Amino acid sequence: MLGLQSALVSLLFILADGALEVDVASGGRRGVDESIPVIEIRGEGKPMSAAQIRHLEEISNGGPLDIKVEKTFVPAKCVAAAKRKDFVSFHYKAFTEDGKKVDQTYGVGPVTIQLGTGMVIPGLDKGLRGMCSGELRKIQVPYRLSRKAKSRVWKNIPNDEHWLTFDVEMIHVQPYSEDGQFSFLDMNNDTRLDQNEVVGWLQRMKKEYGKSWKNEDIDNVSAAKYYIKYFDVNGDGKVEKREWLVVMRRDEDLMASRTDLSSKEKGRRRDPGVAWILDFNNDGVVSYKEVDEADELIEKGPTLLPIFKDEL
Repeated sequence: MLGLQSALVSLLFILADGALEVDVASGGRRGVDESIPVIEIRGEGKPMSAAQIRHLEEISNGGPLDIKVEKTFVPAKCVAAAKRKDFVSFHYKAFTEDGKKVDQTYGVGPVTIQLGTGMVIPGLDKGLRGMCSGELRKIQVPYRLSRKAKSRVWKNIPNDEHWLTFDVEMIHVQPYSEDGQFSFLDMNNDTRLDQNEVVGWLQRMKKEYGKSWKNEDIDNVSAAKYYIKYFDVNGDGKVEKREWLVVMRRDEDLMASRTDLSSKEKGRRRDPGVAWILDFNNDGVVSYKEVDEADELIEKGPTLLPIFKDEL
């Protein structure tokens, strides 16, 4: 009996509506104002991961953590402020949260990427927007915006830091243009694309920058075949620059005419690179559904063929 009483001393019944707390040991009653429930959580199984802990921290701060930007130098004249799809070249020094330098481009050469296309960690991509040639910024990136597959360019950037800091010097901003986009794809500068070159471009993007398909079932060779057929107006197995331009402008016109539909789609804005083909309905947005079905649709081949009334 004494053992039972001893066990009951620490047992509290807390009513679901918080109206009353009963202390079994003393038999007394206390009102709501006097009752402060104490919850003890005992861990069973594996401890929480760093990502789970950081998620809880973000919630406690009132919402997801975002980047922090400090403009340390802004040139008096800005010819072009960097925006999505622009090509930017920049130097950086990268530091961990405790101030340890983990990487820098000085002495090696600046990095050149296309903004908004998955070539860099999301937080740095966001922090580079609006920068002008010659501008200096300190960009702090929280964990949730620092995830990126390892690659040659980003191999020294850690994936497990609560905060990363980048001291960035913008070297050059090249505004997006259709000619510039084709040159970016045309790795051997012969003004035409073939299947092997498209496959090589996809492999380079993954190896150098960690940029890959969101749907892992997409095969690069199948995607390259689809891409060539999608742009190949004369059917010779190669895409001349003039062919590419006329098909791109056709798609841009289709996108502009379907803005009402694109606003309802959930997904990402259309990628101007090889992933252009994933927007199967040409509304300007690659929906989650299109990504999920992409491997099957690519194998079937394009339904919208590059056929025009006037020959090139």
